[in-house]
Amino acid sequence: GLGLKIDQADVGRAGFVRCLPNGCIAEVVLDDNLVKQLRSGQVATFIIFQTPEEGIGFPMSLKGFGEGYDKLP
Repeated sequence: GLGLKIDQADVGRAGFVRCLPNGCIAEVVLDDNLVKQLRSGQVATFIIFQTPEEGIGFPMSLKGFGEGYDKLP
């Protein structure tokens, strides 16, 4: 599955809904609360779980997230 932390705060997990030869897909609802957390955060860490207990985290800067999100149609 996939997990998300924003500035070390656990936001949640989502299971993979489909896996293909080139990767797996997880679906998450981007609600107003999550957008608010992403706007105010500094770093989002996406965690790919190999098992329910063990995962590998990929940190990403959230600098510019709000400005980019506002430009979406």
